[in-house]
Amino acid sequence: MAALESLRQAVDAKLATMESAWRPVARDLAAWLTGARQVEADQASLDVLKDAEKWMKDMEASLRDERFAPIAEQAQEIWALLRQESSVDLAAVRLEGTGTRRKVSLDVSVDGQEGVAVSVMSQGELNALALSRFLPRMTLAESPFHFVVVDDPVQAMDPHKVDGLARVLENVARTRQVIVLTHDTRLSEAVDRLGIKASMHEVARRARSVVEIRSVLDPVEQYLRDAWECLQQEEKIGPTMAARLVPGFCRLALEAACVESIRRRRLGRGDSHADVERVVAEARGVHPLAALAIEDDVTRGDRVFTYLKNKGGHAAADAFRAIKEGTHGGYTGSLAELLSDARKLAITLRSVR
Repeated sequence: MAALESLRQAVDAKLATMESAWRPVARDLAAWLTGARQVEADQASLDVLKDAEKWMKDMEASLRDERFAPIAEQAQEIWALLRQESSVDLAAVRLEGTGTRRKVSLDVSVDGQEGVAVSVMSQGELNALALSRFLPRMTLAESPFHFVVVDDPVQAMDPHKVDGLARVLENVARTRQVIVLTHDTRLSEAVDRLGIKASMHEVARRARSVVEIRSVLDPVEQYLRDAWECLQQEEKIGPTMAARLVPGFCRLALEAACVESIRRRRLGRGDSHADVERVVAEARGVHPLAALAIEDDVTRGDRVFTYLKNKGGHAAADAFRAIKEGTHGGYTGSLAELLSDARKLAITLRSVR
């Protein structure tokens, strides 16, 4: 009997241990089972809710794509203007992902090879691509902003892309005020050459950090104005310095007039920007540039004086020679008359067709 009692006590202890271990689990299981039975009972409604959730996500994606379509289309149009001679093609712009993992996907390719474009694009092309994505968003009808500020978009751009940028900004300016900040004069040159209406201002910091803002003229007029300002300050800077500065600015004005005619003619007939800039860079000096502007041949410098005499008589040819030589040795004649002659010569040279 003692052995039986000992066994009974051991069994009771074992049962108590198992009871204390499994009773909480049993309670939790019973609670879960109640909920599971309810879920099973509501399975039909759950399927409907899942279908509704999927429909809402699909509609959200569809509405997003529909609203984004005009932006994507405009981005492609802007890139078409900016790319110019680039071999990079922008096929599509899409919004992808959900929640916090959303992104803009670009289908770009180089010479038909997909997936390698961004890694091989130049900095200028990347800047152009960024503008293609930025400008459409800023010009949406829903946008509360009626202006666009772009900081130095010309940086690292090839010359031919600057023309495309000027056209893009012209289109944006039809509905927005466009403000461009740049240190590069190529954009203002393209704006002038393409006949795009724009107001250009130069910001300069003078002595004691005094900021001066003045209207920017085309290069020819700018140099002529600088020559005139030197002439007005002759007493302050001294006649010797004025006798060198005024002819120098006059010469720069004539060179700018020649370059204007060269670019207009050569770009107009289809020459590449790179070829035009190379020819201009190689024609060092006002005389070779004048030969290029007048005869489209840098070696025909002998025709420059003949052309000027035909247009303005011997006085025009003499003025050209005086401006050319006065930069080095100083001009001993009337600086006011020289400036007047330079303005007439500039008109003649920039009107060459």
